Amino acid sequence: MKSNMKRTLLFILLALTGLACGESNNNPSGSQAQTALPVRTIRNLQADTANTGRFTFFSLRDSAIVPNSDSATTRWDIAFRATTIIINGGPIRFGQGGAIVLTGTDFNTLETLPETGWRVDSSATSLAIPVGSGRAWYNYNQQTNVITPIPGVVLGIRTADGRYAKLQILSYYLNAPANPDGFADRSRVYTFRYVFQPNGSRTVK
Repeated sequence: MKSNMKRTLLFILLALTGLACGESNNNPSGSQAQTALPVRTIRNLQADTANTGRFTFFSLRDSAIVPNSDSATTRWDIAFRATTIIINGGPIRFGQGGAIVLTGTDFNTLETLPETGWRVDSSATSLAIPVGSGRAWYNYNQQTNVITPIPGVVLGIRTADGRYAKLQILSYYLNAPANPDGFADRSRVYTFRYVFQPNGSRTVK
């Protein structure tokens, strides 16, 4: 009788052990699983539409416009004025920012930003993101008066506090028309998407 009870208890113990192992195998990654970073889309950010000469300052961490009164601080990471984009890093800025222009790059599959090749804003005429058609993020068609983001261009951004983001400009016109009219559609209005990495690594996916 005692022998039968021992065998029964042993069988139950083995069954429970097997069940526990099965449950564990259903989640092989366990706590090591990583959550994908969110893609944030900013629509209709005005970049000096009134031609005042002022930049629109933006915080990538907060996904928010920073007041011009804070332009001499590290509260902003990137700023826009017409087709000119500046970053908060370099001898004429206040933060640790930098930028790199990546070409032939798929925004969605880009996982890690490069270690080298980063630039800063050295002067008003030597910016991390070069100004001019075909030099960085856009092409300009003189006949149609249309500014078009260059396909495959992704901007790597180092923020004012040394974090990283990947950013892609989608449109330069109000409401991001698929086929903008350079003589009718309101320009200097950015739509862009980005991924911000808060932990200080260059991983952006």
